[in-house]
Formats: sequence, C-alpha cells, structure tokens
Amino acid sequence: MSRTKRFTKDEIDVLSKSPYVKNIRENRLSFTYDFRCILYDEWIKYPSVAQIRKALTLHNFNCTMIGCDVINRLHRNFKRDGRPTGGKNKAFGIRYSLEEKYDNEFLNGSGIFMKSKNGIGFTSEFIDKVYKEYPKVSIESQLESYGLDPKRVGFQRIYNLKKLFDGKKTVKENISLNTINKYINHPYVKRCTSKHFVLNNSFYN
Repeated sequence: MSRTKRFTKDEIDVLSKSPYVKNIRENRLSFTYDFRCILYDEWIKYPSVAQIRKALTLHNFNCTMIGCDVINRLHRNFKRDGRPTGGKNKAFGIRYSLEEKYDNEFLNGSGIFMKSKNGIGFTSEFIDKVYKEYPKVSIESQLESYGLDPKRVGFQRIYNLKKLFDGKKTVKENISLNTINKYINHPYVKRCTSKHFVLNNSFYN
C-alpha cells in the first residue's frame, strides 16, 4: 500500500504474525479484506486519519511502525471508494463475490437513482425529499426506508450529499420578487418561488 515506507526485517517479522495482515514485504503492506472492513466501519463514525490510527491501535498495531503513508492511503481509499467490496480472506482464501455490492443496475431500479454521464446519481426528487427532513432525519435513515443499505450505496455519495446540504443556506425569509425574476428561468433552477429555491438534475450531475 505504501510506496515510500521501507519495512525492516524485524518489522516484517512482527507484522507478518498479525492475523489482520494479508501481505507484507519490504515496500508493501496490505491488510485482509475483513480487517479493512473493520477499519472502515470505525473510520466512518468520524472520517479522519486519527480515527484510523485509533482503530489500528485498538487492534494492537504500532502506527509508527506501519507508517503515515499506509494510514493516509487507507483514509483516501475510504473517502473515494467507500466500504471495501472485494479481496481475499487470508484465513480461508475465498474471494468475496460482488454479490455483496449493490451495482449500478440495482441502484437504478430503486427509484432514487438516475443515470448520468458520470455514472449514476440521486434523483432531484429524492434530494428534495431528503433535504426537507435533513438533518432531523439522516440521509442514511431515508435510504434505509427505501430498503437500501447505506454502506452499499457508498460513503462518498452520502458524503457529497451531506456537503451539498450543509452548504445550503436555509431561507427563513420570503425570497424577494427580484430574486425570483433573476433565477426563475436559470437553466439550473427547477423551482423558484417565495418559499422554495430548488436546483435541477443538471446542477447535481
């Protein structure tokens, strides 16, 4: 996992004895699929490098020995890809099939996703519905109400939606007529009234 960390023979000997290590060489350390899932489940509680360090320490790893590069790469992978969905289990040598992963076709069939040029994304109807309840009702809870496991939908999709919502300014006062006239015909605006300002799919895509 790391390109710059060079493990010594003593470090390789120590790390190779861990049931959570799949492979260790002088220039590479990789964890088992099961352990990466454990790390992810801890990381998602408070997405940060510090949280990964905490989880590694709880499982008897020396973070100084592992090195910053490995830990930072885990953080980047979790943030970009979400929960791990593949890999070989060291104990059983079984490849986890992609049946555990919701594919795009399944998500499209859920009614809350739509195809876009970059893959798939939430429909504007779902975004509007969730935003009306957020943060009182979490995005994860609303996904579960549609029968979807948030872990399989993916952290990155949920994280991006939260960023979108957290960046929106709640309008407590009526939207002025000047603002309505300015934005009502904007190509990215779906609805603009004295009470609502809703962006369309093109903007979210």
